[in-house]
Amino acid sequence: MAEIGRRFSLDKITVDPSLKNKIFSADGDEHIGDWDGECIDDLVKEIDRIEERTDPNYSSLPHRENIPEDFRTQIEKDYPIWTCDKNGRCLVGDAGDGIKTIDEIRDFYKNEYGGIEKFKEKLRIEREKFVKEIKEQSEE
Repeated sequence: MAEIGRRFSLDKITVDPSLKNKIFSADGDEHIGDWDGECIDDLVKEIDRIEERTDPNYSSLPHRENIPEDFRTQIEKDYPIWTCDKNGRCLVGDAGDGIKTIDEIRDFYKNEYGGIEKFKEKLRIEREKFVKEIKEQSEE
């Protein structure tokens, strides 16, 4: 029997680049397309092609690592941002039908809230207020 080497959590993982490009069906069972992360326009064309026969899984589109770190979680859900290409152009919107640059998204948060950090602070304060209200209600 061949010895299977164990991998530990701190070991570097090498992922086949072709796996990173796959677009899956909405149920996640079928590989239905590919996108290399280079140009968001190519992704839009691929999604249009895919949607002629099935629905893609928008929440697991390839190359989400191109979304800037400070956009992750709160911003990507609020705006929403589905994925970005290597040039900083992102697929955005509730239906994933818009394209905005990273700079345009930053400008939106700057104009609306004074910046991304101020928006995140607003969310933190709202969450604390909500938790406090729930605790007060449960003590009654």
